[in-house]
Amino acid sequence: MQIVPITFAYTTHGRDKVGGTGPQGLLKRGLLRKLEAQGHQVLAPIDVKLTGEEENQYGGWHLAARAGGRLADTVKDIRRQWPDAFILGLLADCNAVSGMLGGLQAPVEHVWPARVGLVFVDAHGDYNTPDTSPSGMLGGMPVAIAAGKALCDHRLRHGLRYPLQSPDIVMAGMRDLDEQEARAIAEDDITLVREEDMLEPKAAAARLMPQLVARQDAVYVHVDLDILDPQRAPAAGLPSDGGLSGQQLGAFLKELMTYPRVRSLAVVSYRAHDDHDGRTGAEIEEAILMALEGSV
Repeated sequence: MQIVPITFAYTTHGRDKVGGTGPQGLLKRGLLRKLEAQGHQVLAPIDVKLTGEEENQYGGWHLAARAGGRLADTVKDIRRQWPDAFILGLLADCNAVSGMLGGLQAPVEHVWPARVGLVFVDAHGDYNTPDTSPSGMLGGMPVAIAAGKALCDHRLRHGLRYPLQSPDIVMAGMRDLDEQEARAIAEDDITLVREEDMLEPKAAAARLMPQLVARQDAVYVHVDLDILDPQRAPAAGLPSDGGLSGQQLGAFLKELMTYPRVRSLAVVSYRAHDDHDGRTGAEIEEAILMALEGSV
């Protein structure tokens, strides 16, 4: 399989901050070389970067909007140049969701935008709005933004012209939901996969994926790495009790990759600067390599 890696190091705190250290951390582990050893054709990574002037503009949310828009443009350019390639995102955090989706949805060779679906793997729902969020943190809202529920400012939608509908979204692993967020997910009839169901990946995927891929031109699988057990991966995301091993996550993702129209996988929220013993990176690497080993 031809793989085009993207690195995206921006959070609302700036470039190479918090989870923004993750993309380079994974590259330094030799991830791309190991993917090549599996038989993939791996192109040179494309780093999404703003100008110095853009990076210094005021406001964390504004920075997320500018960077996400650049990410969407990058994904669109990749689809134009390598239409059959698989896009592997090594991204800072979940604020990149709309950028990835916007790039996949954008028209390339035809008039109409592509239909895109989202498999969102996370310990948290990220389905809050400014009205329901206990923290007001933008990182708790990306799926709600992609669904058109929150922050209608087009800049935060990153080129996603048409919001995703409920049947376009699958959520997996949610073990730490806010009360109002959980209510909104239920009211909107979003398909949920419990963490324990992910341990039976073939059965879980068979229940979820046929209906999802039937609706879409492209499906994006987004993984917040706090889905991992913090005892195994303490430098991943916002830790909460429970979670999977890298092998268990990889087995679930590998099953998703067998379905047509899954065109992109991204992992986010690896705090490489905190991974002093390399345990977290090893779990993440195992998950990615296992996910893609059968897709050569």
